[in-house]
Amino acid sequence: MTCAEFHDSVWGFVIYRCVEGNDAAWNSILEQLQSHIRENLEDGQCQDLLPFHDLHVIDDRSLYGASIDEARAHFQAWVPKNLEARLRPDTTCTISDVSHLSVDITPRYNYCLVVDEICLESVEHPESLEPVVKLICRDWECPWSPEERRQGGQKPFHDGITEFDEEDVGWMYVPLLYYMDKYENFHNWCWDDMYVRPPFIDGSEDETNMVGHWRPKKVANKSE
Repeated sequence: MTCAEFHDSVWGFVIYRCVEGNDAAWNSILEQLQSHIRENLEDGQCQDLLPFHDLHVIDDRSLYGASIDEARAHFQAWVPKNLEARLRPDTTCTISDVSHLSVDITPRYNYCLVVDEICLESVEHPESLEPVVKLICRDWECPWSPEERRQGGQKPFHDGITEFDEEDVGWMYVPLLYYMDKYENFHNWCWDDMYVRPPFIDGSEDETNMVGHWRPKKVANKSE
């Protein structure tokens, strides 16, 4: 995102590591993302954008095991701090001024990526559509009471409390290959336009290839 008040011009999602262990899978996700981004820009003859891409990694041990809500809260606090850090030393512009320029509602600051245990597992299951990350909507607010959330969700859904596939749970799965598409589309489309309730990615999946389909098999194998 280019802004005259910034000392840099960067774009790209922030990605959180919220799980400990399996460094090989974590590194594979980062490497695959960077590879897909480079190939996508080259195919679109937009290589000049690559030096400005910043997949900002937040790998903080205090966030290992963090929930989606906790990662969202951290991201909400990170956004204004990062915007302030990008202001030129000689500018008279404030964070409020930047907000009026709508810089804080670009994809970089409206959404972030999270890698947790199931995302790491997806790297090891090529029979799935693709390794995935979780994409979180920064401004989503939970519509349920704590008591309702404790009731748990309806299968096959990975979050929420209803049986409706339209229920918005504030995050969704994104295959690594879709990184650029999501970033570009969020410039023009809103969350409601793009949202698909997890574990589905485009709604065409079934129990043989949806995210996490391997978990019942792992439980069954352990019990044998």
